[in-house]
Amino acid sequence: MVHMDRMLDIFIGATGVDTFFVLSSFLLTMIFMKKSIKMITDNVSYRKWGYALADYFSRRFFRVYPLFVLVSITLWIMPSEYKHRYYLKNNQDFNLFLMLTFHPDHRYFLLWTLPLEISYYFILPAFVLAVLKLGRFWWMPFIPLYVWVIREGLYTTRNNFHIQPLSMHLPTFVAGSMSAVIFVKLDTWIKATNFKFRKLHIVALRVVEAVLIAAYLSVVFRGLFFNWLGTPLPPPTEYTMPFTSVKLSLLIVIEMIQPSIVSEIFEWVVLRYLGKISFSVYLLHVFVLYSPRIYNERNYYDKTFMVFGPVILLASASYHLVENPSQQLAQRLSRKFTQLASREHEKVAQQSDTGRFE
Repeated sequence: MVHMDRMLDIFIGATGVDTFFVLSSFLLTMIFMKKSIKMITDNVSYRKWGYALADYFSRRFFRVYPLFVLVSITLWIMPSEYKHRYYLKNNQDFNLFLMLTFHPDHRYFLLWTLPLEISYYFILPAFVLAVLKLGRFWWMPFIPLYVWVIREGLYTTRNNFHIQPLSMHLPTFVAGSMSAVIFVKLDTWIKATNFKFRKLHIVALRVVEAVLIAAYLSVVFRGLFFNWLGTPLPPPTEYTMPFTSVKLSLLIVIEMIQPSIVSEIFEWVVLRYLGKISFSVYLLHVFVLYSPRIYNERNYYDKTFMVFGPVILLASASYHLVENPSQQLAQRLSRKFTQLASREHEKVAQQSDTGRFE
């Protein structure tokens, strides 16, 4: 809608990026935390921890970096006119090496998000292990952390995305990670105590969820309940990223604990497929949008179909030719790391048995 010259007064694209940050940090934190809990319970060796971390980083690397490299090389071989049409501003010079190494001054257009995401991949394991180290006091640092996230969200302006460091978006990632920890802890407690949700509990969750959805939509669309309650927001003066991370992350926790129709909507096969190819859509849609034939189309309906069709086809081809093979390679590496870790475990067990019989 934004690229069809509609809804230009709200920042849907920025909201989408924040949503991706929250979902990514939530899912990765949840997966790594569950795996870490099992490894701590099994009292595995440091070498096995090393294999687990190698598996974690290889999966993340092959999930996002190959397509990023392909887009970078494609831009590199393009004539200058096409570089500036699709990704560069008129006063920017293109440097492939600096782009591939995430230099702050060479994060062109949409490519600024990937360096931030990869940087957080290195923080996430430390965050999870620190939480687990605190044991039953895991919740204590969450109080100041949530205060910090909310304060940054309300008072920090995130507008000049291309040169912003991770610190400007760190609260968004942390909100996703904290909600993942809360979910894992709640899920563990529910299973351990055999807790059953009664009607009153479900009603209470749905009320909280409805409030969060109302607040989320009001912030994203800069109106709704703000207007209906007589406290309209001032008109925006610049393109900024609205503060949605806490509301969205808590919504995810509620849906994970007690799914509703909201989850069922997003599990619709079409949306699931769009989610699968979303990274390709994000990086490649500009090659469709800014092609002269489509960019200069004035008919709204014609332009809509001219954009959505080619974007889905291009993203689908990218997923099956680049993303999926890269993920399969990561899975093969993961199986290799698992085999190495198993051999290490067997070796330790044999040494333990030998020492006992001696």
